[in-house]
Amino acid sequence: MAGRVFLHVGAPKTGTTYLQDTLAANRDLLADHGLTYPPTKSGSHFEAAIDLIDHRWGGALDAARGDWAAVASAALKATDDAVISHEVLAAATGHQVRRAHAALEGAEVHIIYTARDLGRQIPAEWQETVKHRGRRRFGGFLNHLMDSPRTGSKQWFWRVQGLPDVLTRWGNGLPPDRIHLVTVPPAGTDSGVLWQRFASVLGIDPALAVERGVRSNPSMGAVGTTLVRKLNVELKGRAISQPVYAELVRGLLAHQMLAARPDKVRAELPPSSRPFVEEVTAEWVDWVEGSGIEVVGDLDDLQSSWSPEPWRNPDTPRPRLVADAAVAALAEMVAAEAERRREEPLFSFRPRRRRFGR
Repeated sequence: MAGRVFLHVGAPKTGTTYLQDTLAANRDLLADHGLTYPPTKSGSHFEAAIDLIDHRWGGALDAARGDWAAVASAALKATDDAVISHEVLAAATGHQVRRAHAALEGAEVHIIYTARDLGRQIPAEWQETVKHRGRRRFGGFLNHLMDSPRTGSKQWFWRVQGLPDVLTRWGNGLPPDRIHLVTVPPAGTDSGVLWQRFASVLGIDPALAVERGVRSNPSMGAVGTTLVRKLNVELKGRAISQPVYAELVRGLLAHQMLAARPDKVRAELPPSSRPFVEEVTAEWVDWVEGSGIEVVGDLDDLQSSWSPEPWRNPDTPRPRLVADAAVAALAEMVAAEAERRREEPLFSFRPRRRRFGR
């Protein structure tokens, strides 16, 4: 029976891919130090998470049925402590949270939530929706977000990013000292700092020499996001299966090509929306300070910083930059396909039979 089970429930776009990759890369080492990261067929806890929150996720849910129970059971069987981690868990309803706790009955359950400033989170989540076939411009995304209720919301952004709402749902019935808020350091900070904060909650010595995760989920920037959004508009109504879209658009185009471009233009919030962000952030800080939960890091990390440069509308990047990115991406995709087919020629030459008359 596990002593403690840590549920790392989000938020998306807070270094979760890096943290999960680090957990997976050091599974044996961490087990030697008293922490189990339950293995799965896919290597992550994504399937268990969508099983718990009952999300179709492009047709992946059917194959994931039963995975939450399996991962929870593995965590309970751990000799010492265990950690379950996936960011989409943040979207769980109250009923689903109770189901999660019931599956872990007998263990000392702790909740971990990693949080980053809204000035970075809002553009990042917009880009993430575009990578999942979204077609909405940034301005429309932002207006809808600002007009939506932040507590009990059906909108995905606030369900997973609304710090007080997520921790109220997941922390229901738990003492405050079992709820841990880990703040994401400011941009430019070494990624190891986030791991050290996270590891300290898990009872792992932050100084333990671990193999750092190599995967991340970087931004595409305004130009790349515009390109993918326009592509999504063109693909609307076409029979592009989810596996094909995930491999070609999200994986190859967005992650490998556009996110790696050195000339990315950062998507930022317009000056008109910044007072809203600062007001929400102040409400969150007040809630945290009055909640009694553990804060690992600095609450000042949740304060957004604004570039002194003139604001550039993410919806209207220079057409030439979008065209250049499209041509470069197309060239890379052709090269990748040529490499894949190097042993499979597209055309085979068959000599035509000549007919001879009598």
